[in-house]
Amino acid sequence: MENAINLKNVLRGVSLSLIFIALYHFLVTSLAVVDIQLTTDNRTKFKIYYSDSSKSWSEDKMAEILIKPGKNHYSLRLANLKKIKELRIDTSEEIANVQVEALVISQPGFVPIQISSPSQFEKIVAGGGIEDFSYSEKGFLVKPSSQDPNLFYQLPPLQPENIVVDQLVRNLLLALLAFAIVLASGKMAAHARFLLSAGLVVLTLIAVMAGVSKYNQHPDEEIHVNSAKYYIDHNIPPQIGDPAVADTYSPYGMSRLNTGEISYFFAGKFARILEPLQLPNYLVFRYFNVCLFAFLLLIALYKKPFRLLLVPLLLSPQIWYIFSYFNSEGFALVVILLVAYQMVVEKSAWNRLLTVDGPGCRWWELAGIVILLIVLLLLKVNFYFFGVFIFLYFLWRLLYKKTFCGKSTFLRVALVALAGLSIFAGIRVYDSAIYDFKKSEKILEAREMYAHELYKPSTPLDKKLFYLQMKDRGITLKTIIKGHLWAEKMFRTSFGEYGYTSVAASLGYYDFVRYLAVVVFLVISFFTIKNGGWEGVTLLLITVGSAVLLATATLYHSWTVDFQAQGRYLLPVVGMLSVFAYQMREKLANLPSAFVLSCMFLVSLYSFIFVGLAGIAKTGFALG
Repeated sequence: MENAINLKNVLRGVSLSLIFIALYHFLVTSLAVVDIQLTTDNRTKFKIYYSDSSKSWSEDKMAEILIKPGKNHYSLRLANLKKIKELRIDTSEEIANVQVEALVISQPGFVPIQISSPSQFEKIVAGGGIEDFSYSEKGFLVKPSSQDPNLFYQLPPLQPENIVVDQLVRNLLLALLAFAIVLASGKMAAHARFLLSAGLVVLTLIAVMAGVSKYNQHPDEEIHVNSAKYYIDHNIPPQIGDPAVADTYSPYGMSRLNTGEISYFFAGKFARILEPLQLPNYLVFRYFNVCLFAFLLLIALYKKPFRLLLVPLLLSPQIWYIFSYFNSEGFALVVILLVAYQMVVEKSAWNRLLTVDGPGCRWWELAGIVILLIVLLLLKVNFYFFGVFIFLYFLWRLLYKKTFCGKSTFLRVALVALAGLSIFAGIRVYDSAIYDFKKSEKILEAREMYAHELYKPSTPLDKKLFYLQMKDRGITLKTIIKGHLWAEKMFRTSFGEYGYTSVAASLGYYDFVRYLAVVVFLVISFFTIKNGGWEGVTLLLITVGSAVLLATATLYHSWTVDFQAQGRYLLPVVGMLSVFAYQMREKLANLPSAFVLSCMFLVSLYSFIFVGLAGIAKTGFALG
């Protein structure tokens, strides 16, 4: 019997190894990477189309990045170099002067193709939409005459490079990982030790990204850092419009110090503690978020049930990216996972409080629950949808008798809610009172003072940024979704776009992740329905319904206020999935579920390492 089990594990390990090696070949060794050094005088998109000998150009064979003044290094991915004969380079889709200093095209197995000298620049042929094309030792310069300037470059013959040993080592490591997953899958539901190892790998990658990436290469990092810096020496928010904190105001004329988010306060105090180290502020705040992720792993080390709550955290590189630079979402994710732990774990302080005949919880645990509720309410507004989900989940627990349903239960819940909401209301009333209950008017005045002309409330609609108030411009919701690719952009920024969406993978990667995500959803849904019965079905509906509700609200905001299709707005879904994963842990303790989730993790590793870390602009180091 034991021999049969061992043989079965060997066959599973071999099968999984072959799949991993095939995925590695498809996603890494068979795709070309283009590293670009350029400067531009306008924010626009830089596109590279690729074609075989037929010279046919299409959007399906194209990669693009967002370029902007002040940023010089970019990276994108194409198809297999063996299938590419010619490139069409569209340097901008706006009127923008773009100077390209170097293009380096590389793919495992071939000597890199470098376009970085006048002798190579002269092989570039100017196409249409160009007023002037010139080159020198510093690069080639394109001055467009239209919004569609294009250049053409014929690839030279490929020169093979011997990488056999390197590839053998990588394939061996993938095979070892596959066998480790097979051996760990049987014990995952009971101990989930493998999750700790995976989490440690992610923590290492997060710390590396935080350490090597240049300052302000990440979304709104400078605004986040300046907001947290204020709390190094202060304990209460500043006056709205205070010139002393002008650097905390975004181009929209909004300061995060006026939103009531509490994460900046804690980050500021963290930096105050580390002041003797005399580190750059941005680095201290980045490592505040890194420490938050480490804190989650520390809890998981000592609290075995918490490990399963980390599963959704390991399934997308975009979540890891949130912890690698300073922002308020990393703190919010920690808070909702702590709330999730209290809700789902049978022996948590919250569930002991609701147990009539149980030991109850100590006073300091009760105080902790109230504080957790208050902090939850002081997060970014989109995280309120997690609160909606938790309420529905609590009703689900009552319905299926996971929690005792009686007067004493409702009384205890009411007392905790009353305590938390009363303190939260007091904070909000105080915050309004210091502005004579005219906070909204003060914020509007500050927007007029600090916002760029394109974003000012007083600017006529036809002169505002096109992506603002699109509904008022007569643009339909259908156009938002299909014409402006809202869903596609939300998807890409949920599964691996870095920087200001300028560091992105190939279209093939996103297609692959899309199909894999569908497979994961179908596998998880199948075993939830098959093994979970109506309990599983209803919880699945609550989870999916809450996520759809959040996505709908995000879509409506993009349509009516500001078109920002960014996956980080959907981060509350991580907490929802954590609750679902723990509650359905026994129903999903099988190899198919472990396999598809492991595939998501490995694909995420690929994206973070070979797209994010490889493509982000990095700081320089000097030793000695």
